[in-house]
This record gives sequence, C-alpha cells and structure tokens, in this order.
Amino acid sequence: MRRPNFERWLRRQILGLADTDSFNLRKLAALAQKEKPRLAEPLLLYAYTTGKTERLLSFVWNDELYRSYLTALEAIENTDLAGVALSGRKVGSLSREYSKFLDSYRAAYNKPESNNESKRLRWERSRALQLEKGVNTSEIYQALALNAGNVNAYMKHGALEKVSLKNATDIMKYLYTR
Repeated sequence: MRRPNFERWLRRQILGLADTDSFNLRKLAALAQKEKPRLAEPLLLYAYTTGKTERLLSFVWNDELYRSYLTALEAIENTDLAGVALSGRKVGSLSREYSKFLDSYRAAYNKPESNNESKRLRWERSRALQLEKGVNTSEIYQALALNAGNVNAYMKHGALEKVSLKNATDIMKYLYTR
C-alpha cells in the first residue's frame, strides 16, 4: 500500500466532499460558500500547501469565511502542514475543523502499519485456532478459494504481506466457525 502525498490526498478529499470530478478552484470556492460549507477547511489547506492562497481568497465573497481564512492563515504561517499532521502536533489557534483534516491525513499515512498490526493479530489468533482445531492449511485455502502459496506462507511463517486484511479476516472467521 502506497503512502498518500499530502497535496494529492487533499485533492481527493476535496473532490469527494464536493461530489465532482472537476478541480476548478473558483467553482469549489463557490460551493464552499453556498451548498457545501465542509469544503472550506480542506480548500484552504490545499491552497496554502500549493501556494494558491491569494487566488483562493480572491474567490471568497462571504465575509465570515474570509475572516476565518485569514485567522487560519495567521495560525499556519510558515508551517509545513504535512509535517505537522504526521507529527500529531497541534497548531496553536487552528480550529478543530482544520485539525480534523490533519489528523485524517496522519491516519491515512499510517494505514499500512495499522493494517499490518491488524493482520498480525489475526494471524496469531488464526494460527492458535488452526493448531487447536487441527485444520490443515490446504483445507483453508480450498474452502476460501485463496492462493495456496500465499495462504501457506501466511499461516506457517506469518508472512503478512502475502494476504490482504480482508483475506486475513476471512481465514480467522473460517477457523472460528470450523
């Protein structure tokens, strides 16, 4: 699993919240001020990260949003947002809505480790169940229609990279019901 780039991750979040395929800053700013206020925070984070802050501010006509943008820009001035997000540090007076997006990025960035830890726990439980119930590895991969070599490496040697989190969960569930 690849780690997300902060700028691209923000783009995907914005497009998802806007429910559009077009990344037009003017249209997105209009959406943030009218129909989709949740777009405001990631839009400013994106503009700051890409150096398009002045351009974004030129599209904002809502005085309240404009003032909130200026306040947030003061708080994040000369800050590496991706670095702050990954470290888990809080930026002084940055509002909770901005911090949520930074926390979400850290979670997305750390997802590979989180998945591996989940797979490791599933493997430990699956291995214990397999030994307890005397189930052959061949029975597992045949019943679940999984790749024989990958299941064998996972079950015998704990090779976490050989199975997905879903397959690790399916193996554990199969062994519970067996």
